[in-house]
Amino acid sequence: MVRIVPTFTKIIAATDFSEDSERALEYAEELARRFGAEITVVHVDQPLAPVMMSPDFGAGVDVGAMSHIAEEQRLLAQRELDKIVGRLRDSGLKARSLLRVGSPFLEIINTAQSEGADLIVLGTHGRTGLAHVLMGSVAERVVQKAGCPVLTIRHPSRKFKHPLDK
Repeated sequence: MVRIVPTFTKIIAATDFSEDSERALEYAEELARRFGAEITVVHVDQPLAPVMMSPDFGAGVDVGAMSHIAEEQRLLAQRELDKIVGRLRDSGLKARSLLRVGSPFLEIINTAQSEGADLIVLGTHGRTGLAHVLMGSVAERVVQKAGCPVLTIRHPSRKFKHPLDK
C-alpha cells in the first residue's frame, strides 16, 4: 500500500467574517506556516436579492440606491479582507485576498480550481433542522463538490445536540 503524505502549497481560506470563519482561518494560518503554503483569503459577496415588484409597493424601488448599497457592502468586505491579509503578511506568511460575487459554494470551488489550491479551509455554522433546510450549508456543498481536500472547522462553543435529546 502506498502511503500518501499530504503537502499543501496553496490554501484557500473562505471567510464570511463570522466567528466560525475566524476560527477556520486560525487553522489555515497554522497549516500554511507548517507547510510553507500561500493563503488566499476568499470572501463571496452574494448579490442583493431581486426585489419583487408589486402594485401594493408601487414602482418606487430606486435601482441606483440598491446598486450603491451593494457597492458599499463590497467595499466594506474588501477592507476586512485587507485587514486579514495584512495581519497574515505581518506574521510572515505569503497571503492575498480575493473578493468574489455570486453563490458562495460555487465561487469557493471555482476559486480553488482556478488557483490550483491543495486545500480549502472554511468554518461551518453547524445549523440543523429548519435553518439548515432553508439556508443550506455552504460547507456541506463545498465538501461534496470540491476537487481538493476540504477542512471544515466548527466553533468549539457549538456543540452537537442530537435531535432526540431533550
